[in-house]
Amino acid sequence: MTVALYDEPGPRARRRILVGSVIGAAALLLLGAYVAKRLDDTGQFRSEYWAPFGGAGVQRILLRGLLATLRAAGLALVLAIALGVVLAVGRLSERRVLRILSGAVVELFRAVPLVTLILFAFIGLPELGIDTGPYSSVVIGLTLYNGSVLAEIFRAGINAVPRGQVEAAYSIGLRKAAVLRLVLIPQAVRTMMPVIVSQMVVLLKDSALGFIVAFPELLRSGRRIYTNVGNVIPTAIVVAAIYITINLSLSAMANWLERRQGGGRRRRDRGEARLPPELGVGVPGGTGSGA
Repeated sequence: MTVALYDEPGPRARRRILVGSVIGAAALLLLGAYVAKRLDDTGQFRSEYWAPFGGAGVQRILLRGLLATLRAAGLALVLAIALGVVLAVGRLSERRVLRILSGAVVELFRAVPLVTLILFAFIGLPELGIDTGPYSSVVIGLTLYNGSVLAEIFRAGINAVPRGQVEAAYSIGLRKAAVLRLVLIPQAVRTMMPVIVSQMVVLLKDSALGFIVAFPELLRSGRRIYTNVGNVIPTAIVVAAIYITINLSLSAMANWLERRQGGGRRRRDRGEARLPPELGVGVPGGTGSGA
């Protein structure tokens, strides 16, 4: 049996997948047990290493770092989406100069490593007379890099909208800007929402690179803790758990949006099926069915 993206596995393939899954699960359990034993042997579970996380002082440090991370990532996300839309529209423009210029900007910022963009904003821009602190440098770097990535995501989403819808929009007298704003971009955003949320997760994790310009985000807050307490691994575990919790929340939001879109489509389908028979739309034997 063949589905959209792959061939349905047969009995032998399913047995191989089952055996591989069992072996993989056993390997992961053994690896987890080995890591836990090594942590125990080196004393990483000692209470003096973990007790500080119950104190108000350490919790305040982590909370400030978390808020700084969310503040930088949130502003960078808004600016990156705006930049991505502008660059995507430019890449789809009928004006060759605008298309080439937008493409050059996208390729440039996609090719340059994010850490280089942050360092340039922190060290290079002040040399040009533009004052930037750690917070602005992180936001600028995240915006330029993720904006160029989102531009390609938006462009792919817009190109994926069926051509017939564009032609229908032009046929009722809409201008190109209105077609883009009312027809293409809303559908592209809905289609690409899971990918956009995945890029949000990447952006949030990349905010940890603010560590190199002394931005007091979550990772740097963790450094303050283990420098004073000497519990490097427990602090790394706690910080990683916070990142994982935030990213799982974003993934849950993406799944919720996907289910909501699916529910909306199903409701629209049911609504179309409930149209009066005299319209002949969605009704077997009606004039709209072509029968």
